[in-house]
Amino acid sequence: MINISDLSFQRPTWAEINLDIFRSNYLAIQKAVQPAGVLAVVKADAYGHGAIVLARELQQLGIERFGTATALEAIELRKAGIQTPVVVLSGLTVSQLPLLLQYDLIPAVYDFEFLQALDEFTEKHRREVAVHLKVDTGMGRLGFQPEDAAVALKKQYAYVRVEGIYTHFANADVPGDDYTLLQLQRFLNFLHEQNVQVRYRHAANSAGILNFPQSHLDLVRPGLILYGLSPANALPTPQRPILSLKSRIIALRRIAKGERIGYGRTFQASRDSLIATLPIGYADGLRRNLSNRLEVEVCGKMCRIAGTISMDLCMLDVTEVADQVQLQEEVTFIGPRTTCWDWANFLETIPYEITCLIGARVPRVYVKNGQICDIYYP
Repeated sequence: MINISDLSFQRPTWAEINLDIFRSNYLAIQKAVQPAGVLAVVKADAYGHGAIVLARELQQLGIERFGTATALEAIELRKAGIQTPVVVLSGLTVSQLPLLLQYDLIPAVYDFEFLQALDEFTEKHRREVAVHLKVDTGMGRLGFQPEDAAVALKKQYAYVRVEGIYTHFANADVPGDDYTLLQLQRFLNFLHEQNVQVRYRHAANSAGILNFPQSHLDLVRPGLILYGLSPANALPTPQRPILSLKSRIIALRRIAKGERIGYGRTFQASRDSLIATLPIGYADGLRRNLSNRLEVEVCGKMCRIAGTISMDLCMLDVTEVADQVQLQEEVTFIGPRTTCWDWANFLETIPYEITCLIGARVPRVYVKNGQICDIYYP
């Protein structure tokens, strides 16, 4: 068991990240998509898992590219010593152009205004910048329409180099989905008709990697499956989750049958009960709508949250393990027996949201070979 007690936390609540599983997940993806390369999507602090530490692991393994949503996310990687090329997938604004040279970033480009400004900026400074042109094949969010992308490709640039061209799927988490096949065909038709000759042609996100191997092309963009989570509840993934969310019991008290506890007095004991209090609440990502619903692991058994989850604390009915449980007992809120998909199903959402909303005051504790090797405070 990981010895967490020696760490200088103000409160015993933490997210535990297994780097051995993470590396295994990446290597399995890399093998499955060969000869395509891998662009690891580490936006939103690697979906709440801690982008800097995980990027260091992937850089050691020779990852091809990283993908972030914003320039600030990419700059944080650079300041942490990450030298692997970084594609800013949501693009930059014109006012951010100097950052491209200062931090050696690769912007996604999806409109003519930015492309023209970039062309003028790079010519003025006589510095080359690589870009990835985004083509909208049906997502309807960002991207050149195919006919506009054709114009952008044919323009002559002094210092802008089109390194990649890509699209994004709207519905790839559905196996055999007709719309995804239509998007892929539109993209392939565009590449063929325009005789596109670039280093990277890419389309496959996590769901595309799993469901549409014909979309792997030159580069794939795994996000969620890198972290061992499936993009769809019914879609199995060979990868394993790398994150567990844990806390420790800080108080135990007995209540009589019929007694109510917590805000709004929403829990009423159906028997004489033992109630545990833990220092984890909705400010840490334990969503309030899980009150009186979610079951978590205590002493090898499943115990339900009792009462309304508050900002900093929650309570569990641990009557079933009353003869075993004690103060400082470890409780697993996300793990093998209570998964992100369990949370998501209760909350009518997706695992992306669950991990992204684990609070900034929850330290990420990284484990390798059964030992704590790093700690990151978001």
